[in-house]
Amino acid sequence: MEKAEPVRVMILRSSLIFLLLLSSGCALILPEPPTPVVIAVPEPEPESESTPTPTIAESPKVEPAPVIVPAREPEPVSPHVAVVLSESLPSYTNVVAELVPYLEDFAVYDLADGSRSPRQAFAAIAESDAQVVVAIGLYAAKVARSFATVPVVFSQVFNVEDNDLVSDEIKGVAVLPPLDLQVEAWREMDPGIRNIGAILGEGHEDLIAEAELAMKERGIKLHYAIAHSDRETLYLFNRLIRDIDGFVLFPDNRILSRAVLTEVMTDASRHRVQVAVFNEKLLELGATFSASSVNSNIADTITIALNEILDGSIDDVAPMSPLSEIRIQTNPAMVQKFGLDLSGVEIGNSVADVQ
Repeated sequence: MEKAEPVRVMILRSSLIFLLLLSSGCALILPEPPTPVVIAVPEPEPESESTPTPTIAESPKVEPAPVIVPAREPEPVSPHVAVVLSESLPSYTNVVAELVPYLEDFAVYDLADGSRSPRQAFAAIAESDAQVVVAIGLYAAKVARSFATVPVVFSQVFNVEDNDLVSDEIKGVAVLPPLDLQVEAWREMDPGIRNIGAILGEGHEDLIAEAELAMKERGIKLHYAIAHSDRETLYLFNRLIRDIDGFVLFPDNRILSRAVLTEVMTDASRHRVQVAVFNEKLLELGATFSASSVNSNIADTITIALNEILDGSIDDVAPMSPLSEIRIQTNPAMVQKFGLDLSGVEIGNSVADVQ
């Protein structure tokens, strides 16, 4: 397929931006939406119903991966790029809106629009002159892993290891901002915080080690546990809550449900435990503050990876490229309740602005 003429590209980019504006409605509370059922791509085997005896885990021995700041700046991408969305959620389309100004020739495929199956979408991509795929969201990344015939860069995925996404031809961009920046902001708001808890599903040893190191450097102890279901998450939280004054709610949909999330927030408030989240919408449920990634930073990091891949240096691209920016937003009611000091923290906005 021949590359679009300049006018055609301008029309396409304008159409995309219009589509993004129309799709900027409600977003799910949790960042990774449930995977649509599509016959072309079999779903993973269901997890066993048996749940291991819950235990509070000891600190991991895994050393955290070093945070590598990209050595180059994002540059315009001239080859054709296929951008594949799991669906048109604002958390996905907002990233695309920041990404497309770097793309001189691109096409967008929404796997949830019903116009064609995922297999058909990737058949069309294979027949085009696309030299790389950008997959936004877990479903898009999983389908790309199955059908893409060119290198892939994915983003907005939390459970990467659990879905075995990374390979020699598939690279990812972190979904969370640097934990070091989050802990630093928390320490600035509350210099007296000493014990922070966290509960995750399996497969996040590196993330736990990164969090533990960031906290240890600031005199904070991490108390964490591994859960295998949402009910076990609630059970473990009720055990942790006795020993913590702060809790990091990681966006692991495997071990969270709306009901459990509500109970966690209610119990945390009753026991005067601050809750840090990664999605600003959770401020409305009583979280103390959110530490979100920055869409432009995600787009920049994706673009840098594309630049390296198209330059023939895919082996130099990190399996998961880290982000470098963070956006802190607060819940004014919780700030007042816990007597937090915001003078040393740059605040993006508050829950009042979010609502």
